[in-house]
Amino acid sequence: MSDPIRIAVLGCGTITRGEHLPAILRNPQVRLVALVDASEDQASKLIQHFKLDCRACGDYRTIWGEIDAVINALPNHLHAPVTLEAIAKGVHVLCEKPLAIRADDARACAAAAEANNIVLVVGMNRRFQHNHELLRAVLNEGTLGRLQNYDWQMGGPFDWNSASGFYFSKDQAGGGVLLDYGVHLLDSLISWFGPVTEFKYEDDDWGSGIEANVRLWLRHQGTHGAVSGQVRLSRTYPLSNRLLVQGTDARAELPVESPDAVLLHRQLQGRAVTDELEFASSGKIGSSTFDRQLNNFVRSIQKLETPRVDAQQAARVLELVERCYVRRERLPEPWSEAGATAGVRT
Repeated sequence: MSDPIRIAVLGCGTITRGEHLPAILRNPQVRLVALVDASEDQASKLIQHFKLDCRACGDYRTIWGEIDAVINALPNHLHAPVTLEAIAKGVHVLCEKPLAIRADDARACAAAAEANNIVLVVGMNRRFQHNHELLRAVLNEGTLGRLQNYDWQMGGPFDWNSASGFYFSKDQAGGGVLLDYGVHLLDSLISWFGPVTEFKYEDDDWGSGIEANVRLWLRHQGTHGAVSGQVRLSRTYPLSNRLLVQGTDARAELPVESPDAVLLHRQLQGRAVTDELEFASSGKIGSSTFDRQLNNFVRSIQKLETPRVDAQQAARVLELVERCYVRRERLPEPWSEAGATAGVRT
């Protein structure tokens, strides 16, 4: 057994407390050296809460030389600059999504990691849901027949317990629901169906803030031919919260409440049936996508695997997001148009 990889976590917000720290503590191949936060007191409280044997500090620059890797869970606008600093110091990086708030910065991170022989993994943890690989297998087997279209809806009132509130700052977040949550969906869709060749994008940003609701039509060209679909995202109201892929022979459904299963809807002797597909043996370390993601990061550093999501892939998704923002159209909101009437009293 090689020595454990010395790791630090930058940023002590909700995602670190709820996901990254538990995954680190369950992984015997890493040793936590430090928690870093602009509020050193916040880092100290987490150390006390988890009874950790590591140090708290308020400046990540003080830990270079003590660590082999970092998890960059800072606010979005700090992802690229701090990742570039870490790479320059010879430190491997698992960076939370999005890798940057501009595609150019993501490409710069990718180039720096390659030039310095550094592992740079982007935290698209949903790629580690078993239903992601299950759907790929279903598509490759031709189980659905000829692919026709897909519909992916994810939404509900925003309830993330953000420690810093950066999500609501355009300068710090870079965008709204498309950049925050939509990158997960776009990353998966491009992985399954290939590059996007055409799109139409609508959101409810009137020009001075960040979008809370999105409607996006996409056309892909990949190994399954031309595939079209729709994505809907919301931070204000509930949606169906599932992906539905329609083929000529069957439909595949990925409900949000079953991240390790694919529902296959088809006809059997003229009657509608639903099969639930799951891997018989997952072979995973730990129980969460963050465990699997961390394990992929560690094994990539050990040269036993390659990153599931690398910086080049993340940059391609960000390029699409930027194109959407440039070509945005306003989501129809007839109730807010001039002359609209809220109601008529009779």
